[in-house]
Amino acid sequence: MLPRNPEPPLRIVLALVLITLAACAPRGQLIDAPDTGLPARSIFIGTSRAEVVDQSLPQAFDRSETLTRLRYDITQPPARKPGTITFPAPGRAPDPQTDFLVAARDHYPSARAFRDDLRRDLAHRHGRAIVFVHGYNTNFPEGVLRLAQLGADFEMTETLVHYSWPSRGSVLGYAYDRDSALFARDGLAELLSELRAAGAREILVVGHSMGAALTMETLRQLALARKTDTLSALSGVVLISPDIDVDVFRAQAHTVGRLPQPFFIFTSQKDRALGLSARISGDTNRLGNLTDVKQVADLKVTMIDVGAFDVNAGHFNVGDSPALIKMLSQIRRVATVLEGEQAGRSDLFSGVVLSVQSATQIILTPVEALAN
Repeated sequence: MLPRNPEPPLRIVLALVLITLAACAPRGQLIDAPDTGLPARSIFIGTSRAEVVDQSLPQAFDRSETLTRLRYDITQPPARKPGTITFPAPGRAPDPQTDFLVAARDHYPSARAFRDDLRRDLAHRHGRAIVFVHGYNTNFPEGVLRLAQLGADFEMTETLVHYSWPSRGSVLGYAYDRDSALFARDGLAELLSELRAAGAREILVVGHSMGAALTMETLRQLALARKTDTLSALSGVVLISPDIDVDVFRAQAHTVGRLPQPFFIFTSQKDRALGLSARISGDTNRLGNLTDVKQVADLKVTMIDVGAFDVNAGHFNVGDSPALIKMLSQIRRVATVLEGEQAGRSDLFSGVVLSVQSATQIILTPVEALAN
């Protein structure tokens, strides 16, 4: 009789999990609807995806050494629930009340035309900009829609800028995406430099998952190239569920030197996507599910554990959890806590704030008054 094997091989388990996740939801789409009458937000886009007839098509994942510059004006659906990204599924007519739709789009013929439009937008927004760098398994529409959702839910008043790097947009494309994230460093550095040249005085960079790894590699590259003018314009960095080896992150941070402040790292020990990434990489954990703040204690960073707000696989709680969105949207109160003030702390967080050398760890817990 053959020996009984109680566990299937790891590669089979991973394949089954990935296939299951891939079948859960339709992929993002950008649907033109120019006459809805609803307000729209401009999203400026730099992408290192190769040119196709329509950049918004899912197959736009080939790499390009030339940065393409775009702008999409996305409507703000008034009846959408916070934490959701809604778009017309195949066979369903667009609903402007609930769906993110494209009111207008532009493909800039030159870097100068792009900077001119950026300059006009920045002038109305006091020179402040937010740059969002999407993560693994993200097609072009999904990255644009995610920033539109974050802009709406957090009522962002800054100029919204998206860097769309050539993710394959497939759960089985992890190795391709890792290589693409390294390939895309030059494009992100160029986009940040153009944003600075257009008049941005404060640039907050938000990187998610593998996009956080790309963000750190780009900061390292700027530091090595002594691009101090661009680095000095960074008013903060937010890494959401960063898919980065902890030792690699430490090496990147030491090369950058003085990290932009504030420097937030959102983590969750329950992040299943990072758990899979750690097993694929042979690590015990990734930066995004780090539990021990002592491992980064010599770095001036703030780790924020949002595992108590897990939604779906727990890989984007900051954008997916309505309760967490409501909590973090209270900017003044959150800023007070993160700056170390005692006043107001007890009614916002249920108590776990740990400081070790230069680093701070905060474990967020839903507060009934806010969650309701």
